[in-house]
Amino acid sequence: MDAYLSREAYQSLTALWLLSSNSVPDGFLIGHKRGHRFFVEQIFPSLKGFFPSFKKYWELDKLYEGKILGFFSFQPDEKKVRKILAPFAYRKLFLKINPHSQKEITIKPYIVDHDKEFLLVPIKLKKPK
Repeated sequence: MDAYLSREAYQSLTALWLLSSNSVPDGFLIGHKRGHRFFVEQIFPSLKGFFPSFKKYWELDKLYEGKILGFFSFQPDEKKVRKILAPFAYRKLFLKINPHSQKEITIKPYIVDHDKEFLLVPIKLKKPK
């Protein structure tokens, strides 16, 4: 399994990275899945902690016609990660972004998986050159 970031999604994440010195943005990954690859076409910044309630999450997913592939977070804390280690996020993509890297954005991709408990499993990431 791997993930591909479109140029637009990569540019949007990079722009947030450039502006994130005092904030730690969270958000949604919008796109589609084909075979074993996630295609992230765009991102949607959200409230801290992704969403205020599951009801709002499902409303957003409906608004995006079921195209929420996962989540991104700049320097996520344990509480934030625990929020997505749940059945609703099973097999969703999670991008952990380091806002303190110096030269370029650092993105670590994971899949929310389950093996007796929910956990993050690293996968490969392809991004535009």
